[in-house]
Amino acid sequence: MRTPHPPHCRTVSTLSNGLRVVQQVEPAVPIVGIALYYDVGSRNEEPGRSGFAHLFEHMMFQGSAHVAKGDHFALIQGWGGQANGTTSQDRTNYYCSLPASEVGLGLWLEADRMRSLLISPENFENQRQTVMEERRERVDNAPYGKAALAMQALSYRCWAYAHPVIGEWADLEEARYEEVLAFHRRWYRPDNAVLALAGDIDATATLAQIEALFGDIPAGGPRPQPDLFEPPRQGSVHERIEAPLARLGAVSLNHPAPDFDHPDFPAFEVLEALLFRGSSSRIWRRLVVDSGAAVQLSGGYECHRGPSAFGLFGLAPRGGSTDRIVDLYEAELMRLIEEPVPEAELQRVVNQLRAAKVFASENMLGVALSLGRALLFHDEVDWEERQLARIAAVTPDDLRRVAAATFTEAGRVRLDVVPA
Repeated sequence: MRTPHPPHCRTVSTLSNGLRVVQQVEPAVPIVGIALYYDVGSRNEEPGRSGFAHLFEHMMFQGSAHVAKGDHFALIQGWGGQANGTTSQDRTNYYCSLPASEVGLGLWLEADRMRSLLISPENFENQRQTVMEERRERVDNAPYGKAALAMQALSYRCWAYAHPVIGEWADLEEARYEEVLAFHRRWYRPDNAVLALAGDIDATATLAQIEALFGDIPAGGPRPQPDLFEPPRQGSVHERIEAPLARLGAVSLNHPAPDFDHPDFPAFEVLEALLFRGSSSRIWRRLVVDSGAAVQLSGGYECHRGPSAFGLFGLAPRGGSTDRIVDLYEAELMRLIEEPVPEAELQRVVNQLRAAKVFASENMLGVALSLGRALLFHDEVDWEERQLARIAAVTPDDLRRVAAATFTEAGRVRLDVVPA
């Protein structure tokens, strides 16, 4: 008999081996989303050993004691579900969606590879070559790929965030099986993980399943913490790089910003939406619609658990100027400092952010990912809801204060990409 739990009910538990579990019950949706976060990303790598966290995202789909190579995807997709994994500087996650009746399958698959992943020399070499090919495609043979890595290295003195998630080419070439095996033993343990579920589940029965499947997996030992010290930028930086595959000039520009535990985090989210989100945003209107100074734009708040940045990437039209992109962008930044954002415009942005959160909550996999991220990064499963309240409390004076402190010449990093 199911133990009744009201809609939107959340429960948080910790197994004896340290695995943290959060569940959200949504009886109206016959789907379950499952997200397993490991507290390891590229920031946890060591110099000369970059790319290991991303390499393991690939290794986790190469089979385990009771699941053949390739069967993880096949078993999920056989029920009409989806599965994947991603790696960032701050975490690695694995996720799937399934019919709610098959929650046990998703949990069993994750437990089996946490317990008994097949890290054979053959699997390692195969996936090392796969990652190297991915780097060729996304970085070395992409028009602006190497420029993106150069901008990252210019923007951070802290090695944890200065090197690429995909890894340096020399490190991937020199990676050894024994080193990768040790990386897995250190980081892929239950006491370094968060498991999140959302959907039409019985929280009590599901927790019993989790206990049975994960409970006897041994915890790991002490883990080194990365050095996240970022010295203040002294003066602005302006570099240029030639890009043989590029056909149009481009520019990247950013300023240092605080991590997402900082009290001004909500103001930065509002600034990102105000400047960059949608065709009515200030930067899009000024640089694309009104002036034609850029043919492609992206930007906003690149937030981390450590040093972060707020910036722009712009692609100039043929015959256009990256200087014009920068001049118009900085004029909009100065406008933020000199003119209070009108209350009506601020309210529109807040409503836009609120709507995005509401729409995301309709997808059970999205809810599971959000819950896992909140518990891992903030140790607070209600963090998203509290963040909405903090965003709604941002004032025009807050935006002026944060803009004045952030968008200064002293902290600016600029990289121009020149077509060869």
